[in-house]
Amino acid sequence: MRTRFSPRKTLLAMALLLAAGCTEKLIKEEQPVPFPPPPSEPRFIYQRSIRGVVDFRRVTFFDKLFGVSVTDDLSKPFDVYASGDKVYISDTGNRQVLVVDLKAEKVQPLGEFGADALQTPTGVRGAPDGTLYVADATRKLVQVYDAAGKVVRKIGSGKLTNPAGIALNIELERLYVADPKTHTVKVFSTMGEFLFTIGAEGGGGDDGQFVFPTFVAIDRRNGNVYVSDTNNFRVQVFDKDGTFLRKFGELGDAPGYFQRPKGIALDSEGHCYVVENVFNNFQVFNDEGKVLTWIGFGGRRGPGVFYGPSGLYIDEQDRIYVVDALNKRIQVFQYLNAAWKQQNPALYDELLSRSKAP
Repeated sequence: MRTRFSPRKTLLAMALLLAAGCTEKLIKEEQPVPFPPPPSEPRFIYQRSIRGVVDFRRVTFFDKLFGVSVTDDLSKPFDVYASGDKVYISDTGNRQVLVVDLKAEKVQPLGEFGADALQTPTGVRGAPDGTLYVADATRKLVQVYDAAGKVVRKIGSGKLTNPAGIALNIELERLYVADPKTHTVKVFSTMGEFLFTIGAEGGGGDDGQFVFPTFVAIDRRNGNVYVSDTNNFRVQVFDKDGTFLRKFGELGDAPGYFQRPKGIALDSEGHCYVVENVFNNFQVFNDEGKVLTWIGFGGRRGPGVFYGPSGLYIDEQDRIYVVDALNKRIQVFQYLNAAWKQQNPALYDELLSRSKAP
């Protein structure tokens, strides 16, 4: 039996095939948002959020026609580290470190299952050669991965009780680990040798005493060590060998005060950024501990809107990565330093014109 040719059916089939092939990203490209908002002069811009696979997912005509389900890649992110186009996110809820390649638009977990599988990954930091250090609170150690994602050594077994945030001094080849349950910061060589302890338990406000320190950061300019002394509601600063230098912050509910300081980092100019978990923001301080500005407030969506933020990292271009933990995303900001202004004159002029508009 001969089948009769139907132009109408053929055209319909071709249209459906074309529609199936036409895709667009589920998450639309975001526009820069200045902080502080106009009419103030912009000092930071919000660039984007990172959620995982969903950031790169493309939807088809049929997805739009029949609906598309969106699942969260992140469960309970804790800390973040970035190098080049790759962002590493420790996720205590999913018991893994998620590696997000922004250029290749790929997402994959770090490492393998088995004896070296992560249980409660917390702090995450890396070295220029691609080596990655991941603290595991349950296993009470820091696991070290090579650039290929293979475990090459373990640090802190028998010395750590509850490792949280970590920091690297690349020049000195040192690893600093906040250990909240012992109320100390433990210092190791990057090859695993235990070197010394910073601090001791104490809630009376004495210098060098901690109550549940959670995050630690290194000033790239001089190697000074900044510690979020979370339950003492302050930041303490030490030199590279653990000698107390200064402190700032106290309990309060206004900018410059703390209730639960967490993630901490420094930009290229020495400004100190501290995540305030209760205020749902991050605050920026100068060298003397004076608050300069703050960004954020509590909520579920939008640039600069946080819900239970925790870790924070600043890369060498002064991009600021903030773990918006309970919103299951990383928010990325850019500090508008002199180099950025020179590289982006048109955008900066546009931001300035917005701030001056009536």
